[in-house]
Amino acid sequence: MEMYVDCLGASREVGRSAFMLHTDKNIMLDYGMKIFDAAGAPTFPLHTDIKPDMMVLSHAHMDHSGCLPALYTNSKIRWYSTPPTRYISEVLWLDSQKIMGDGLPYQPHHFKKALKYWTPMLYKQPINTAETRIEMFDAGHISGSAMVDIEYRGKNFFYTGDFKCEETFMHKPAKFVDSIETLMIESTYAKKEHPPRKESEEKMMEEIYETIDNGGTALLPAFALGRTQELIALVRSYDKDIPVFVDGMGRDLTDIYLRYPQYIKDAKELRKAVKNITMVRYPADRRAATKDPGVIITSAGMMNGGPVLNYLFNVNSNSKVIFTGYCVEGTNGWLLQNNGTIMKDGSELNVDLPIRYIDLSAHAGRSDILNFIKNANPEKILLVHGDKPEEFATELKDDFGYDALAPLPGERVML
Repeated sequence: MEMYVDCLGASREVGRSAFMLHTDKNIMLDYGMKIFDAAGAPTFPLHTDIKPDMMVLSHAHMDHSGCLPALYTNSKIRWYSTPPTRYISEVLWLDSQKIMGDGLPYQPHHFKKALKYWTPMLYKQPINTAETRIEMFDAGHISGSAMVDIEYRGKNFFYTGDFKCEETFMHKPAKFVDSIETLMIESTYAKKEHPPRKESEEKMMEEIYETIDNGGTALLPAFALGRTQELIALVRSYDKDIPVFVDGMGRDLTDIYLRYPQYIKDAKELRKAVKNITMVRYPADRRAATKDPGVIITSAGMMNGGPVLNYLFNVNSNSKVIFTGYCVEGTNGWLLQNNGTIMKDGSELNVDLPIRYIDLSAHAGRSDILNFIKNANPEKILLVHGDKPEEFATELKDDFGYDALAPLPGERVML
């Protein structure tokens, strides 16, 4: 039986990662949603008539996990992930049901059914099914994130998912691999180099100190998953005393991070940092957060929901908004950075606060992607999870001699 992969999402786009790999089993790799398309609406993976035999989830971000419960509208397959990925996904799915409701391609009972068919999978502990062998490796992206190696009849297919090759406060870097036949690799930042991490961290603290010295609040819109925990650790590693408040879903996700300490770099330090901040749980906490100069880390990272808008209009005029992650075009975060406005209750409102952006990406940058490819030395490269991967594919072919392809949505690639 010949190996091939059907690309059902994240092909020449970022979002709705979904790939069906065919060995002697039909293996679904991720099944996510694109939360905001160009029109601001969610989009889901392309339909396939082929039924998966099993599903492997690389990590819990919604663009990789968000549609997984939809697989359980008419099946009872097992799905595999690390333990943190399973429990983080549950929190995110519950939140998406509150926000999107009937806009999701599944009902609450499908979500509950999916949880019953989860099977834990640990790093470097392969499983075998028929003639197919599957193994996970730490991706260095968020808690529990995994790169997936699949072997079948002497050939292997390596799926990076989202990965990071630079050390952060939360994670050790993903390790390079070698001797790969087919490499399916994210290309989010294939054309962009991230600044050195230390430089970004120091810039962040400079902005925070300047804001506090001026009597304001440093407001940090942050993804609840991954970025909130990174910022808690970052700020507390540099300063033990400035007031730090954390609001939104990041509270619950931080609890999961600490419940599985082996999936982060230094759980002891994170636990110590968490004990030395204020988790906002009551209205009085929220009022206290804006009373005196300090730091507020709050969802949502793109400012489309969560407590962040409440803070935005309650901090004093000496405050500053500091973004550390990507904002999709059309979201409030994008509008604020580009137009100095946000949308609230159907009205466009001006925001008269300084806006900063500091790159703390949890994705590999250009040099890491190129070095990963160089070390893997694959026979074939499939570039996914990028806005213009076809340009990078041309570069890899013309300048480096690789057999590189940026699959189209719905394309079947023979391996």
